[in-house]
Amino acid sequence: MPRPSLSVSSALAAMLTLSALIPPPAATQTPANDFVPVTDAMLLDPAPEDWLTWRRTLDAWGYSPLDQIHRSNVGDLRMVWTRALTPGSQQGTPLAYRGVLYMPNPGDVIQAIDAATGDLVWEHRRDLPDDIYDHVGRLAVTNRNLAIYDRLIIDTSADNFAFALDAATGEPVWETRILDYLTHPATHSAGPIIAGGKAVSGRSCRPAGGPEACVITAHDALTGAELWRRRTTPAPGEFGDETWGGVPDAERKHVGSWMPPSYDPELNLIYAGTSVTSPAPKFMLGGADLAHLYHNSTLALDADTGEIVWY
Repeated sequence: MPRPSLSVSSALAAMLTLSALIPPPAATQTPANDFVPVTDAMLLDPAPEDWLTWRRTLDAWGYSPLDQIHRSNVGDLRMVWTRALTPGSQQGTPLAYRGVLYMPNPGDVIQAIDAATGDLVWEHRRDLPDDIYDHVGRLAVTNRNLAIYDRLIIDTSADNFAFALDAATGEPVWETRILDYLTHPATHSAGPIIAGGKAVSGRSCRPAGGPEACVITAHDALTGAELWRRRTTPAPGEFGDETWGGVPDAERKHVGSWMPPSYDPELNLIYAGTSVTSPAPKFMLGGADLAHLYHNSTLALDADTGEIVWY
């Protein structure tokens, strides 16, 4: 199988710059009633010019099939517009759909930008509690990615909600609390992906949040209803409990899953990575000879139930 021509870095550069060899497309601000909903079939096989998930395709391949920009003309690229982003840690990857970029900004700011002109189509600034970063930490400013499904832009927030905006207007549609940031604080530095109509997201759980903050969740992408949640550490009596060597459940904390997962629709499996134990390394917890499931692992989850199929 031939390898696509553009890496994720060059593809994103192509989104934000325009070759002098290629004429710019027409203005693309779409009236709300003309917005074409994004389907599961489109996510599975996106149009060449679209970038519909964090790494473009459900398997997180991260390459574009476009070939207008190549080795012989890349030197002719010239900047045609710029737009300032929200101050803070910039790790965002924009979505691109029908000529509009949907850009996650730090601090729960989302912008829809005309890709041809750089003009702002809409901007949403989430109203966050004044004390939010005292509890979830400054890393919660980061926002790596968004999801798009049907007519919705879907994200997770610093105050531990999943929420959706109308993709054409930026107006809020639904929001669902995942955790209480005062009692189970977690960092949502990455948004969800879409897996069969579900918005699936992980989080970097703060030590103060305990094991109940270390969860991967799935929400109905259209309504926001929570469908399942999966802890990343076993509770007492569950499979893997013995791999912690008697460490109390309350101390099985900070096994996070903060990067966006990927999805195999044929197997109906979600693949998510987990972090090492923290703040203490595992040899200070139950002993270096123990597995401490499911830290430092890849988890394959049933997309319908959240059950761990293998690890």
